[in-house]
Amino acid sequence: MLMAFAIFIAVSSVTPGPNNLMLLSSSVNFGVRRTIPHCLGISAGMGLMIVLMSFGLHWVMQHASWLIDLLKIASLAYLLWLAWKIASITPTPLSVQNEASPFGFWNAVLFQWINPKALIMVISMFSIYVPDNIGQLTLLQISLMAIVINLLCISVWMFGGTLMRRLFTTPATQRGFNIVMALLLVASVVPMVSADLGI
Repeated sequence: MLMAFAIFIAVSSVTPGPNNLMLLSSSVNFGVRRTIPHCLGISAGMGLMIVLMSFGLHWVMQHASWLIDLLKIASLAYLLWLAWKIASITPTPLSVQNEASPFGFWNAVLFQWINPKALIMVISMFSIYVPDNIGQLTLLQISLMAIVINLLCISVWMFGGTLMRRLFTTPATQRGFNIVMALLLVASVVPMVSADLGI
């Protein structure tokens, strides 16, 4: 069960989604060092979600479907706003990007609560891999396991931005990259919307 759980977390974490696309974009625009708080905040936020789910939020998610719908609407609106912000980043020489502000640690922690992929990932984890009678110590252990696996997987996207950063050295290539990242961010929520609409 632990092996299946680890594979689930790894696959869910490393595949494209809002978190990974934002990490890639941040790494290209601001560099790895300034993106590290964002990366750590994602994993910490996911770990916090797992712990809070164990203290009753899982029950709320199962019995208050309106709350899930509200979170999905809020997440879609926020992701569209983020996509616009990414697409509208002013292309500047990479050496002066210190004037801009990347996503911070606490912003990344809070973002997980309106990130559809993170919500579905944690809810699926509880419904498939975590038994109802799990002990608190075991829950803490799998939470730490999930945080470590998630951090390792999403770091691939952050460090991938270092390689891509060398390719986007002109305003035109920077703007093109940011627009593509914005479009991919919007596209990453299409499966969730399609599933809800039965498309």
